[in-house]
Amino acid sequence: MSQMGMEYNALRAGSRRWAALGELLDETAKDFGAAPVAGLAPDCQGAATSFLSAWQGYAGESAAIVEGFATALEEVVGSTTETDSATGSGFETLDSRLGSAR
Repeated sequence: MSQMGMEYNALRAGSRRWAALGELLDETAKDFGAAPVAGLAPDCQGAATSFLSAWQGYAGESAAIVEGFATALEEVVGSTTETDSATGSGFETLDSRLGSAR
C-alpha cells in the first residue's frame, strides 16, 4: 500500500475483476457466433441470425472496453508504485545526508 493513500490491492482486485468480465464477454460473443438457428422456422432464421450477430458484436465490443479498463488500472498501479518507490528512495537519500545529529 502506498504511503500516499493509494490502495494497490484494491486497484489490482478491480483490474482482475474487469479482466474476468472481459473473458466472460469474449466467451459470450463466441457463444452467440456459434449458436445454431437451423432449428427455427425458416421465416425466423434470418431474424435470429441478425439478432445473434448483433449481440455477438455488442459482447465483443464490450469485452474490448472492459479489457481496456483492466489494463488502465494495472498501469495506474505500476505508475504509482514506481513513483512511490522513487519518492521513498529520495527521502532515504535525504535522510542519510542529514546524519545522526538531526
